Amino acid sequence: MPTAKHIPMRQCIACRERRPKHELLRIVLTEAGPVLDPTGRKPGRGAYVCPDKPECWVEKKLRRFAGAKAQELSQALQTVLGRVESQAPQVGKPST
Repeated sequence: MPTAKHIPMRQCIACRERRPKHELLRIVLTEAGPVLDPTGRKPGRGAYVCPDKPECWVEKKLRRFAGAKAQELSQALQTVLGRVESQAPQVGKPST
C-alpha cells in the first residue's frame, strides 16, 4: 500500500495563511537585517511570506517579524517580487 508523501506546511507571517512550504518565500533574519532566501537553506531565524500576494509585502504586516527593518524588507520584496509579477504574461487582458 503506497503512503502519501509528507508535505511540510508553513504559515505566512503577514496573512497567517497556511500553505505548503514550497509555495512560500523564506526570509532569514541575520545580524545585517532580513535577507530573502529563495532556496530555503540559509542558516538563521526564518519566516515565510506569500510571494503571490502583494498585500503580504506591506511594511505594517512585516513588523512582527522584522521590527525596525520592516520598511527595508518591504521595499526589497516589492522590488524583487514586483519585477517578477510584472514580467508574467497577462492572461485574459486584451492588448491595446
